[in-house]
Amino acid sequence: MDTKKYLYLFALWLLSLTAFAQGATIRAKKIKWKISVSTADTVLWIAKKNLLVIDIQGGINYKVEIKGAKWKNTGNKYSVEVFTEGSTMLTVYEKLPDNKMRPVFTKLYKVMDIPEPVPYVCSVKADSVIDKLQIIKEDNITAFSAYYNTQVPVLGFDVIVSFGGQSDTLTSTCNHFTLDMKRRIHYLVPGSILYFENVYCAMPDGKIQMLKPFEIYIDETNKYKVGYRLLSGNN
Repeated sequence: MDTKKYLYLFALWLLSLTAFAQGATIRAKKIKWKISVSTADTVLWIAKKNLLVIDIQGGINYKVEIKGAKWKNTGNKYSVEVFTEGSTMLTVYEKLPDNKMRPVFTKLYKVMDIPEPVPYVCSVKADSVIDKLQIIKEDNITAFSAYYNTQVPVLGFDVIVSFGGQSDTLTSTCNHFTLDMKRRIHYLVPGSILYFENVYCAMPDGKIQMLKPFEIYIDETNKYKVGYRLLSGNN
């Protein structure tokens, strides 16, 4: 075989190797990611461990990121804590060579504080007007949690009563008004204000929560006057 023919065949062999390599690169398959996230709620709640179940199929070289959050995971179960109201983004990245990453999945979550239970004085919502005799007759403070969708027990409260230019803070160790509270309330005139503070509730998660201070405005109607008897020390 002469030299020219040998060189020609060698060049064809190199060309075939190049074409094969190029063909192999073109036929390389990309990873088909299949990702799903399930949660008990569409919101991530502050001061609560939110459970996310993140199922990732298609590859094993990935990274999960949740901005502004702290989390621990066991397998595909993530316990997530968030700290600031607003929103946060969950992103799953595919890890690439040279420390590069490519997002393959994103999901936006709203971040909220758990709403505080709403207090009621004898079924009248806080910051509303109530007949003073309704307080004496019905005699209770309740609180409703929209988050847990249930009424939560009130363990105690303070009420500030102003009369004759002086203010006194009276304490109850349950959800009922004390006898002294009822006496003071009886002598209040329409337009007076009762201030409530240190209202403690037993939450369904076992925690004791103190509600924000609130007030209620005193009025006087004829609804409860029939058959009413003034409380005295001999009663």
